[in-house]
Amino acid sequence: MLLPFRFWQRKTCGIKNQLWALMLLLSVLVLAIVPPVIVRVRAQSPLPLGFQWADVQTPRGDRLPDFSYCGYRAFQQPLPSNQTQPAVALERKSGDQTRRIQDALDEVAARGGGVVALGPGEFAVSAKGLTLASGVGLRGAGPSLTRLKFDELGDVPAISLGNGTSIPSVLPFHTAGITDGYVPIGSSRVTVDNVDGFEPGQRVFVQRQVTEAWVRANGMGDLVLYGEQQTWLKPGTVVRQPRTIKSVDGNEVILDIPLTDALDTNSGLMQPSLVAFDPPPISAEMGIEDLSITLSPSCSGASLNTRCDSPAISFTPWSSDSWARNLELTGFNFYIETQYNSSRITVQDVVMTRDADAKDAGNTNRALPADILVQGTQLLVADCSQQGLETAASFAVMTGSLAPGPNAVVRFAVPSESQLIVPHQRWAHGFLVEDTDAQVRFINRATNGTGHGWSINAGVGWNLRGKTLVQSPPLGVNWCIGCSGLIDDRSNGSFLEQGREVMPKSLFGAQLEQRTDLLTLGRLPRN
Repeated sequence: MLLPFRFWQRKTCGIKNQLWALMLLLSVLVLAIVPPVIVRVRAQSPLPLGFQWADVQTPRGDRLPDFSYCGYRAFQQPLPSNQTQPAVALERKSGDQTRRIQDALDEVAARGGGVVALGPGEFAVSAKGLTLASGVGLRGAGPSLTRLKFDELGDVPAISLGNGTSIPSVLPFHTAGITDGYVPIGSSRVTVDNVDGFEPGQRVFVQRQVTEAWVRANGMGDLVLYGEQQTWLKPGTVVRQPRTIKSVDGNEVILDIPLTDALDTNSGLMQPSLVAFDPPPISAEMGIEDLSITLSPSCSGASLNTRCDSPAISFTPWSSDSWARNLELTGFNFYIETQYNSSRITVQDVVMTRDADAKDAGNTNRALPADILVQGTQLLVADCSQQGLETAASFAVMTGSLAPGPNAVVRFAVPSESQLIVPHQRWAHGFLVEDTDAQVRFINRATNGTGHGWSINAGVGWNLRGKTLVQSPPLGVNWCIGCSGLIDDRSNGSFLEQGREVMPKSLFGAQLEQRTDLLTLGRLPRN
């Protein structure tokens, strides 16, 4: 006898409800055992849903740069704990504390490294600033509790991490020509005409010299401002991508990080080479955290080329694997810089407050100040923000001339459209901006400045919600993927999935997951 349909419906629904209840119970038990943010998994089949970012490719084979190598230790290790026992602890005292704090930092460096901890209260520091040597950290009791107070700035940064401002020369000891006709963005292999002298672990520059033909092919040969010729990039200028050799296979050299700028010998516009070098001493494992730094009277919005030009924090040349986190910075015109040849730096949870805009500060210059200036490589800026006046126009993040990628900016918050994330000048390459409401521009700046011209190649905007202007140079490409804000009609870049957010929400996180098997549950993992 056949049973009525409603009986089977009631019976199967009851079984399903029991199964769902059992699954829910198991889920609760699992969540009680497994940490909720990060779990380790082995790579399996590709995710079936979401935007297939790994398939993005230009007709010439250029792919999205791999930004997962950005940050401290290339994000292979978490940032050191801020709960470690300090080597030296200093309590607040009145008067100028510059020498007292610097002596403690030097003492800890002489011992081999450690943390100098500052207790609650205000510590007055002079324009001489403070310098952290390799292996040394400076930690407060929290941004609302420990404050470094500057009354003025000098010619040096308020806080320097690394060997001051010296830039040791680098002497190459082996050079070989790259013979590939075209090496696209995203490739990690180059073929050389002589592999002798190259070996795994060696530091190298993938480099080329700017040629007049390449400049003209990019439309930068005839920049004229007020009747005067502007120079974008002088022929002979070296464009470098710092890398480390991973392995050597015949005449093919495999690099640790995919390239962020294409090499094109077929066009006759360049002659790239691979140059091995020994770096100068590296300053590493330095950190500043859990405090505030205030400059008063404020320099915010002041004219450039004044006493206000020095930054609050500088990662000096050849500094590496270091960080600035959980900081509140107020009153500076320039807040954080990573200098050339710095690498693998994390700047995280830093609030930069502008208490005056350019007009209020009497700024008659057209140039804007910058919150963060990127000149090194493998910088990760995560969960930082500019706060204060909505009218305080600035470059929230900008790149310097020829800044080599990859570099990444993730979840940067701004109070209004007056704060821009803009590669500033002259062919920086490999720059990611994702998950922000800030106005973003990857553009030809033409005669702006002193002829800044094409400011960026291989730039990627990912899930941008603010106003966006993305242009691609004649010999390069810039992408905007999942850009849902207002698109400037001057844009001619490569737009994909325009008008809606894409999944994964974070390109950085997705690339990190693919490279390291680190599964992130909805957010960028905390470094």
